[in-house]
Amino acid sequence: MKAITGSQTLRLGIFWFVKTGGNHRLVSLAHGVDKVALIGGFKTVEEGHVDTWPKVIAADRNLAKYCYEYFPRGRVNREREEDNAFLLLADAHIFNLNLHAVIIARWHLGQNVRLLKDPHYKTNRLPTVFRKGNA
Repeated sequence: MKAITGSQTLRLGIFWFVKTGGNHRLVSLAHGVDKVALIGGFKTVEEGHVDTWPKVIAADRNLAKYCYEYFPRGRVNREREEDNAFLLLADAHIFNLNLHAVIIARWHLGQNVRLLKDPHYKTNRLPTVFRKGNA
């Protein structure tokens, strides 16, 4: 899985910022906003982080020792179609490091983006092997 580049299409999806060396690399699953279904009043991709992580591992075996919660992650939804508002929910680390600007630029979200720190996306910094039930 790679970062979306080259298209001017507005995108919605899920993402991680994987730190390798001193840099953060965007890993994402995103779809054009016109391809995303309306769910509960929001346009949001059906895929979740937990279900998508095996695809990330298949693309980069170096990540196999990590659980899907290890790296800072988030999601972009479309809030209200009529005013082109977007909702970027993410781990606080993403905002602290200003990495949300990467998503806004690459997914062509514009300036009407609400940023929300979501405790649901809190990073768990333990490799999978140490998670409950795996040790």
